[in-house]
Amino acid sequence: MKIKNLLLCICFFFVANTSFADSPLTSTPFYKGYMDIAIIKTASKSNGIITEQQLQFLTNSKNPIAIKLALINGLGWDTKGKSNAPKYLAYLFEKQPLLNYKNFYNKATATQLICYAYLKAMDDYFNVKSASIFARQAMRKAPTTYSIHLIGTLIQVQGLNAINWCSIYTKMNQVRTNKKLNLDMRLISTAAIFSYTNGYKEYCK
Repeated sequence: MKIKNLLLCICFFFVANTSFADSPLTSTPFYKGYMDIAIIKTASKSNGIITEQQLQFLTNSKNPIAIKLALINGLGWDTKGKSNAPKYLAYLFEKQPLLNYKNFYNKATATQLICYAYLKAMDDYFNVKSASIFARQAMRKAPTTYSIHLIGTLIQVQGLNAINWCSIYTKMNQVRTNKKLNLDMRLISTAAIFSYTNGYKEYCK
């Protein structure tokens, strides 16, 4: 098992280092660290279209947030755009009638907010301004949850241009070194993310 994990880490590092571009959000396939979980494997083969089974998983409060985020990561992105975020909201509002479009930002849980934010960002990774707003709210509501801060920050740095590429490294590194956050994500997956964002350190003078 240790050898297998080591090989996966090496694979992650190779992919990240050879695909360095300006899209942190779409260049970190950390879901691969959770491929032993059936729903993650299914998500990676669903052509990016969210299914009812996956919606059930995302809206079930008993499921760990790190696995939910890995599921969304496994759904991936599309240059033509997707519409998984609206489907998530519609499904969530049907299951929880007390939530609606008007009160979602204030009444939703941190998990619900970050799932929506991440789905929205992956639906259109060229425009993450709105997704970033929901991500920040999720981070405020979960001040010690590592996975929420990691993905929330990843969404926010996605919108930075070349002039601010140093900030991609510094903001992500702040999450990594924040001792107030409780690690709830597999190390092999966090390594996949940081092996990519570390590449922006060279822009820091």
